[in-house]
Order: sequence, then structure tokens, then C-alpha cells
Amino acid sequence: MTNKLRRIILLAVAIIVLLLLLEILLQPKALRQTFADTFYKAKNYKQAEKLLRKNTIKNDATAFSNLGKCLYKQNQYPEADSAISLALEKTKNKKDLLYDRGNTAFQQKEYQKALDDYKEALLLNPNDEDLRANYELTLRKIQKQPTPQPQVTQNKNNQKEEEIRNILKGLDNKESTDRQQQKSNQSSKTDKWW
Repeated sequence: MTNKLRRIILLAVAIIVLLLLLEILLQPKALRQTFADTFYKAKNYKQAEKLLRKNTIKNDATAFSNLGKCLYKQNQYPEADSAISLALEKTKNKKDLLYDRGNTAFQQKEYQKALDDYKEALLLNPNDEDLRANYELTLRKIQKQPTPQPQVTQNKNNQKEEEIRNILKGLDNKESTDRQQQKSNQSSKTDKWW
């Protein structure tokens, strides 16, 4: 190989390395995302979460979406729900995010919220069989649940307790009044003993 050819190859390699360094310096988010993807695929969700949190600084929907998925895998459902909700606010492509948020709601046993998210996602993507299956499962869960009536029962119990307290107070007042009358009757009888 001639010196001229070596210089050209060396110059080409140097330019490529320089371009890669510029890419890393100018696009750190892309580099973090790449490493986060690697950690996520290796099921090292904690490390992936750290990198993804740094990417959310720019308020990017994709970063929040990926963070939500990572938190979901760590069973941190409320935090995952928050991250996915933020992603929903920042994007137009909502069908996958609605599906993910429905899954977090389902895991938290918030079946009505999950059903609403699945339904909205189905309207956007009616051919998704997994989504349809989750919707139907959630619907069955809701139908099996007893209708929530503890608030009404609680109010009735509170009213009954209040009525009982009022009756007891009234009886105490009457008893007190009766004692005072008995004392005054006894004192008036003792004055007239002659």
C-alpha cells in the first residue's frame, strides 16, 4: 500500500470517528435511548429507568412512553400511569399509549378506568386482537364486581347513629329534669312537716 492510500484511509477513519463523536455530543438523548433499550432488553429495568428519566427532561412523548413501560415492568403502576399520561398529552398517536395506560389501570384494579382506555384505543385500532381481549377481560371483571353501595350504607348508618345519640341525649335531659323536680318536691315537703 502506498503512503497516499494509507493517508486517505486514515483520514476517512478519522472523519468517521469525528462524526460519531459529534453525534454523541450533539445527540446525547439518542445515545441514552440506545443504552436504555439495551438494558430494557436485558431486563435490567432499573438501569433503563435511570437513562429514560434523563431523556424526559426535554418533555418528549417517546421518552415518557418508554419510561412508563419500564416502570410498568417494575410493578410501579401509579408512576407508570403518570408517565404514560404525560406522553398522551404530548402526542397525537395515542392508541398504543391508551393500551399501556389501560394495562396499568387494570393492574391497580381500576377496572372502569382500564375499560375506558381500552375502549378509546379500540376506536383508534379496531383490529388489535390483544386490545380486544383485554377489553373483554376487563368487562367481565367489572360485571363480576358487586355494585358499590357502601357510601349509601355508610350514610344510613351515620344517620341511625345520630338519631340514637339524639334520643339518648333527650332521655338524659328528661332524667335530669325529673331529678331536679323530685328534689324540689322533696325539699318543699320537708319545709311543711308540721
